[in-house]
Amino acid sequence: MRGSGQTSPLRRVLQYRDFRILWIGAFVSFTGGQISNLAQGYFVYQLTHDEAKLALVPFVWSMPIFAFGLVAGSFADRFDKRRVLVVSQLLFGVNSLYMAAATYWHFVQYWQIIAIAVLNGLIACVEMPTRQSVVSRVVPIEDLAAAVPVNAMTFNVARIAGPAIGGVILNVAGVFGCYLADGISYLALIGSLRSIRSDLTSRQRSQGTLKDLVIEGALYAIRDVRLRTLWLFELATALFGLSYAAMMPAYATDVLAHGNAEAARGPLTCAGIAIGTGAFLGLLVVTHLSQSRRKGWMIRSAIAMIAIGLTGLSHTDQPFVAYPLLALAGAGGIVQLNTTNALFQTLAPERLHGRVLAMHIWALSGLSPFGVLMFGQIARATRGHDWSGVHGGVQTAFALGGALMTVVLIVSFFARQGLSKLHRDPPPEAAVGIATAAPGASMR
Repeated sequence: MRGSGQTSPLRRVLQYRDFRILWIGAFVSFTGGQISNLAQGYFVYQLTHDEAKLALVPFVWSMPIFAFGLVAGSFADRFDKRRVLVVSQLLFGVNSLYMAAATYWHFVQYWQIIAIAVLNGLIACVEMPTRQSVVSRVVPIEDLAAAVPVNAMTFNVARIAGPAIGGVILNVAGVFGCYLADGISYLALIGSLRSIRSDLTSRQRSQGTLKDLVIEGALYAIRDVRLRTLWLFELATALFGLSYAAMMPAYATDVLAHGNAEAARGPLTCAGIAIGTGAFLGLLVVTHLSQSRRKGWMIRSAIAMIAIGLTGLSHTDQPFVAYPLLALAGAGGIVQLNTTNALFQTLAPERLHGRVLAMHIWALSGLSPFGVLMFGQIARATRGHDWSGVHGGVQTAFALGGALMTVVLIVSFFARQGLSKLHRDPPPEAAVGIATAAPGASMR
């Protein structure tokens, strides 16, 4: 089977055995992660009643990625991907099981949640670029643009299933049950990795110091005007447009449930499902348009969706108005981020995928919690104050995020060179001082 023909992109990539196995394992693992995220956000906010402390958890998780993410990306290009990922999943699982024990025997404290977040951030530095670079090993290069958004469906379908399952577990077994389910779920991805037949070893041991290897990948992304432009807009969205998800426990409690902590569980679960549903629908669009030559307009449209969603959320306290707006913001975020992810892999040579993807991950996971922390502080500082129909607290933070994303949208119309010709092959690598590498994955 080849990448051409009338077969839909979704069906085409799912015909690769190793891709299907990877997809299933990742989906189960991510569903466990979404279950624990729902419970942890609810637990932290009920424990502290402080938006800033709620925002601090993803912030400290991101600090290792911010500090070491670009360096850790070189591991994806230098070491056996299977071994790196198996060890990573084992460590993630141990941390979740520890939190399950801490909540079950009631010795959990806020500082322990922070410490586990830091440890998970250190592991994620290596795990995320390694996992994402596996996709180019299990599908051929001509199907990579379609495979990236289909692979991302593992996480975003989990964003629908996870909150729904997590809401049930939270009501039946409490926070302990959610952490336990997460710890067990990592076994699925470990099993998938052990079943994959594709070669996941380092194909070409790069020469030079670690510093030189990191700089090589960063320079490639920065010197290509298209990758640089995509990266800068991703930075802006990470800082201003993604904080709403981490602030959902506060929004569900203070706005949708009008301050009733017990009543917040339902709106929090529905909000998570709404975001996940929007993200899933956005991925279907990205997959369908994987061969489109209008990628620049897809980026602009995604930014507009986030701006509209956040602005709308800042003006409503009605759940059935908020849920469609959350879905719109979720769809916009996933369209931009996954289009950028696919372009980073298709516009860069295969041997640099880990390091170039580290730039993408650093922008997304290394910087977005700075935005969460900033908007968390704004929500805490403005609680109880109203401005022009916008209530204080988390709604003020959303209003500011929507305004900043509107500015980003306006700027995007002036970035014509960087958001054009995204469908073409990358410029000759000699122009940026990097030797040509062999093209990507072969048929499995």
